[in-house]
Amino acid sequence: RVPSHSYDIVIGPIVNDSVGFQIRRLTSGLIDMDKFLEELKYMKGVTMQYLFGTEKSIRYLTKVSGL
Repeated sequence: RVPSHSYDIVIGPIVNDSVGFQIRRLTSGLIDMDKFLEELKYMKGVTMQYLFGTEKSIRYLTKVSGL
């Protein structure tokens, strides 16, 4: 499998219906990238997700006891 990018870690909002709606507005040309990012920034209830996309990034993770 060929990676789609070379980043070790990617951080971004978890996609829900509201984010999907904004993505559709962006891809259909109804809003530009600046407006899209502004809409995501002020969206309530959006939480972040972290993708550790390489073995190198995974090696930096440590288990925290008690969780």
